Amino acid sequence: MFASLSFLHATPESLVRKLTDLPPAPKVLHTLQRMLAEPDVALGNVAEVVALEPGLSAKVVRMANSTHFGRGAPVREIMEAIQRVGVTGVQELVTFAVASQLVGRPLATYGLAAQTVWSRAVACAIAASSLAERGDANRNEAYTAGLMHGLGLVVIDKYASKQWPPRRRLMASTGYPLDYAPEEREWLGFSHAEAGAALLELWGFSEGVVTAVRHQLAPEEAPAHRQLSMILATARWARSLFCVPEENIPELPADHWLAEAGVEISDFSEWLRKVRIRFTLACEELRLG
Repeated sequence: MFASLSFLHATPESLVRKLTDLPPAPKVLHTLQRMLAEPDVALGNVAEVVALEPGLSAKVVRMANSTHFGRGAPVREIMEAIQRVGVTGVQELVTFAVASQLVGRPLATYGLAAQTVWSRAVACAIAASSLAERGDANRNEAYTAGLMHGLGLVVIDKYASKQWPPRRRLMASTGYPLDYAPEEREWLGFSHAEAGAALLELWGFSEGVVTAVRHQLAPEEAPAHRQLSMILATARWARSLFCVPEENIPELPADHWLAEAGVEISDFSEWLRKVRIRFTLACEELRLG
């Protein structure tokens, strides 16, 4: 059993405020959201905002050259990248690039390499956005929640790295649907789902994204945004199937999760096949680097 007497009464909110070396808030996303809400936003202005962060703009250009975001002649500048995806695609493209900086890092506490963490995020995002497209859920919110669903692992890993004496045992996953939550709750009293939601809320992400991430392990408990929560919970099943080969094939999500996420058992296999194709292409072209 883990011991941390000084943190017995911690909350997810106090944890994210206590840690000083978490990734910085992705302010560029909030700026873009405000800009894209305007009916006559100019792509040039969007490009200027992204270009203010050189590391991010380089990632945006690289990712815009993937088939995941369209086809065409190679782009070399941020303006060309944004013109390729247009106003409707720029938020997804930039969110993708931002997420790679936030969650694409090794997590020693969990024994996960950076590429593994990123692949899990990509798989979940693609599955979640695909489910949102089938119904009336907000596709951008589903995509963002999928990319950020594992952010709490980063939070807990940061906290664990500061403990003395250092912990020598890796967090163990129980597999889908609870993943690492049982051992996290034994140690801290809450899971990576609550920790990730607390950080997203602190950063000012939408209520829908925060709620879905918080309730990804038990979506029926979501007080609002229930469909988005069901979508994320179901998308995590596909993530586990694609990205956690050492686990047995995870048990299918509950029937009511699938129904509320917008997928019927009769066409589940076809949906999964299409998601797997998209994920395979994305993994080949959007590796960390």
